[in-house]
Amino acid sequence: MPIPILLDTDIGDDIDDALALGLICRCPEFELCGVTTVFGNVQARARQARTVLAVAGEKYRAIPVAAGCSATLASRKLQQPQANADYLPNQDSTCLSERDLHPLDPRHGVDFMIETLLAGDVIPITIGAMTNLAMAITKEPRLLKRIPKVISMAAEFNRLMPEWNILCDPEAAHIVFSSGLPMDVITWDIGRTVRFAEADVQRLNVSANPLAHRLHSAITAWRTFHRNPTMAPSLYDPMTVATLIDPTLVTWKTGTVSVELAGQQTYGFTLLKEGGGPHRVAFDADRERSIDFYLRRILA
Repeated sequence: MPIPILLDTDIGDDIDDALALGLICRCPEFELCGVTTVFGNVQARARQARTVLAVAGEKYRAIPVAAGCSATLASRKLQQPQANADYLPNQDSTCLSERDLHPLDPRHGVDFMIETLLAGDVIPITIGAMTNLAMAITKEPRLLKRIPKVISMAAEFNRLMPEWNILCDPEAAHIVFSSGLPMDVITWDIGRTVRFAEADVQRLNVSANPLAHRLHSAITAWRTFHRNPTMAPSLYDPMTVATLIDPTLVTWKTGTVSVELAGQQTYGFTLLKEGGGPHRVAFDADRERSIDFYLRRILA
């Protein structure tokens, strides 16, 4: 039986969100129950998600996409343009027109998430700020008994730094990590290990597969925004998807993750106390196998 999942994403800024959603659409192991968007211009992010789904085929076009929380729970607001509700993500120019897309789900993303997860056995995959999920489990505590586990691209332990998805909303991350829910965590360092070479990007470009070609267009827009025509996509978010199917792509440590909320210089830093705990953290990845897994699925 396919694994029911819900994707929660800040798609449209970094390229890895679109690559992850594309991979989901090429994995028959999953039943995608819906997509929620988070952080900043959630309407534009939803447009990008609906575009990827539309190009992936009729099976995916009508999957519900709901816009979630634009603002965050963070006590120290992130002073970055991406946090603004009117900021257009850099891949917005690659979106299809509204007339070519399935309508946006009218429910707020948090309410959609609650309804979907209460149905039972649906695994949320968070690849952005954890605001929507933190709000959902706070508003509806019954979810803590309904969610089998959470998969997150979040945190970093090998370097002294706040990982972006955590930094966008450390308070939300704290709520989720301290909820007691089992979690698999793909760290920032994993994405730095599993990066496309230019030859991998060009395989998407020359493919006759419409989804692969659309993903290449998004990569081009992302590169243009950063004024770097050869910038290599890091597969942070796709690894959350890939490891749910094949956990042997990475090596794991178990323990308890906490988020620093008080420090003046360390706000948003993450710590791992190894040993018994609800969190499984990826610490190393097999790059060649991971890239091969991704491309075989997307180009099939």
